[in-house]
Amino acid sequence: MSVLTYDPKKLLVIFGGQQITGFSEDDMITIRPLGDGMTIYVGADGEVGRSVDPNHCFEVELSLASTSKSNDYLSNAYNQDRDNGGGKKPLMIKDLSGSTLFFADEAWVQNFPEAGKGRQIDSQSWTLNTGAVTDPIIGGND
Repeated sequence: MSVLTYDPKKLLVIFGGQQITGFSEDDMITIRPLGDGMTIYVGADGEVGRSVDPNHCFEVELSLASTSKSNDYLSNAYNQDRDNGGGKKPLMIKDLSGSTLFFADEAWVQNFPEAGKGRQIDSQSWTLNTGAVTDPIIGGND
């Protein structure tokens, strides 16, 4: 049996050609499908069917430290999108120590995060939405 290793420093997030850095100390990324995937249907007589949800869009949450310069980049992307619709950018998430690979041709910042300032460094949680994503891999590690 081999020992598998996950290294958070080898998790790469590229949004619009810019590497996102300065993640919060624990939660970094959450990838959520917005569709229902495969839905089961069971009739009164026990006949089983299923339907495929055509929604292949995702919600991606990035948790950054409040000191991260990527907060500026995401703020600017959101403002640009609100001003002229130019905030849609490709998004790639790749685990270089494993097999996770997520790519969206189009993603955009949903809204500004809630922001607060206190005595210590806090985190900012940015939510991005994507257009249709084909063949994402949420994989393991080497």
